[in-house]
Amino acid sequence: MAGSALTVTMSNPFGDDCDKNVIVLDWTSDSSAGTVAIDIASTFAAAQLAVSQALPQPKKIKGYIKAIETIPGLLGDKTTTCPTTLYDITLDDPYDYDLAGGSLADRSASLAEKVVPSSPIPVDSEVTLSISSAGNSKTGRIIIYIDPLP
Repeated sequence: MAGSALTVTMSNPFGDDCDKNVIVLDWTSDSSAGTVAIDIASTFAAAQLAVSQALPQPKKIKGYIKAIETIPGLLGDKTTTCPTTLYDITLDDPYDYDLAGGSLADRSASLAEKVVPSSPIPVDSEVTLSISSAGNSKTGRIIIYIDPLP
């Protein structure tokens, strides 16, 4: 497989009319570079469009990030094609600012880990998932918990 892959599931793609939103990212790293660099909302919108033009196709993620979980392995099973130990993740806004502030660096290849920021992280933009040093064709799951904007 050349290139990386991302499957995005959102509980509420517009970030409104809901107490909490969950974004699940199932990723596969590139087969030769061991990296991932994919826009989250655009990937979700393209998948929705492939199913039906009537489905929501958000262009950005809106809300406050309350927590981020990382789980290695295929669909987060912690055993199948797990990434290399100490792989790094960033969630970058359009200006290449890491919304997680570096807290997703050096992730475990065998354990689920959760980051809870000291204060919620506001987001109202496209977000790019970037993963490095994961190893070739490795897999994992990221779950982002978001509260809606007021």
